[in-house]
Amino acid sequence: MEVLEILINLIIKFLCAVIVICVHEYPRMIVYKALVHPLYKREAKISFNPLRYMDPFGMICFVFLNVGWQKPFTFNTGRLRDKNKGLISISLIGILCNLLLMAILIPILINVYNVNDYLTNFLKYLIVYNLAIVIVNLLPVPPFDMVKIIQAINPQTYFKFIQYEKIIQAVFIFLLASNVITKIIVIVYRGIMSVAL
Repeated sequence: MEVLEILINLIIKFLCAVIVICVHEYPRMIVYKALVHPLYKREAKISFNPLRYMDPFGMICFVFLNVGWQKPFTFNTGRLRDKNKGLISISLIGILCNLLLMAILIPILINVYNVNDYLTNFLKYLIVYNLAIVIVNLLPVPPFDMVKIIQAINPQTYFKFIQYEKIIQAVFIFLLASNVITKIIVIVYRGIMSVAL
C-alpha cells in the first residue's frame, strides 16, 4: 500500500510539472508568433508538443526536489518586429501566466483542503511548481528568462553572462544540490499561504 502511495505521489508530481511547463512555454510561443515580423509569419512555426519543453534534469528535480525548469522555447530574435520589446514580452509572459495560475489555484486549495488527499496534493504541488518555475526563471542563469530580459535591457551585461555561462550554471547546480533554492521556494510558499489564509 505504501509503495502504491509513493507511485501515485510521483505521478501527481510529474503531471503537475508538465502542466506548469506548458503554462509557462505555450504563451511564450503565442506571443512570439504575434510579435514576429510579417515577412517571417509563415516560417515562424511553433509546436504544442509538451515533450519539446521538458528538460529531463529539470523534470527529475521537479519530482524529487520540488523545484525544476523547462527547456525554453527557442526563437530567432532577428525576426521580431521590435527585438528588445519582443524579448521582454516573450520572457515575461510565461512568468505572468504561472503567477496567474497560482493566484487562481490558492483559493481553490483553501476551499478543498483535506476534502481529498490526492486533490489536495495535486493543487499543492501545482502551486509550488508554479512558484518554483517563476523563481528559477527570475534567476540570472542562462538560458532562463531573466537572462533574455537582461539581453534586451543591457546587451553588454548579457554578453558577460554568456561569457561566464558555465560558471553561473555550476553555481546554480550547487545551490540546487545544497537545497538553497528549495528552501527559498518553501519560505515564499509559506509566506503566500499565511497571507491567503
